[in-house]
Amino acid sequence: MATWIAAEKIGRMARMWDMPARQPTDGGKAPIVLLGGGGTPRTLPCKAVPELEAGVGGGWLFPPLAWDGQFSGGAEARIAGYASANPNWDGVICVAGEATVWAHVSAGEVISFQRFVTGQLAAAMEVDEAWDDAVMRRALDDAMARPERLAAYIARAGDAGTLWGALLGAELAAARVYWLGQEVVLIGEGRAAEALQGALAAQGVPVRREDDTDMLLAGLEAAVRARGGVS
Repeated sequence: MATWIAAEKIGRMARMWDMPARQPTDGGKAPIVLLGGGGTPRTLPCKAVPELEAGVGGGWLFPPLAWDGQFSGGAEARIAGYASANPNWDGVICVAGEATVWAHVSAGEVISFQRFVTGQLAAAMEVDEAWDDAVMRRALDDAMARPERLAAYIARAGDAGTLWGALLGAELAAARVYWLGQEVVLIGEGRAAEALQGALAAQGVPVRREDDTDMLLAGLEAAVRARGGVS
């Protein structure tokens, strides 16, 4: 039997793992530590690894981050995962998923963050990730140079590469205050995360790539350790 179960709620779905073995599971009688199930938002600056909250129906909640009218939308556990393993690190963590969160982390604390819904916009326009790399990169560079023309780029785009490039380029332009002159840890999967990594590297930004699931589970584990276990 698992010591505890790590779970992430995404919409109406949930992913679960037996812990500490990190094996996918369909659930069981062990205590559940849940990401995405609520909790009292933590205002910044605050420790990356939070105190778990008792859930109303049992189990434990990993509370989200809140700053400047935004919520972290699941990125909080990934941020905690990297910060817990690198307690004296200072830099920017970019969690690239359905939404992208850019967070400034220093000495185990989250100082600020900015959330972008780039992936959600692409999904709303039914744009897949099957793009031509050269086309995507040209559109990305154009949008970074003139992000105020994003709507025009989208209006004339007729392929996935141009649309994704325009969206990612506008995001990078808006997030420049986070990545310029910083070391960036990029957590995410898929071609959009790869495109962000390549674009940052082209700007001379040092980028370290981390696995999404590894950082998620590391963050939940760090919160459980900080509490001394769950029961």
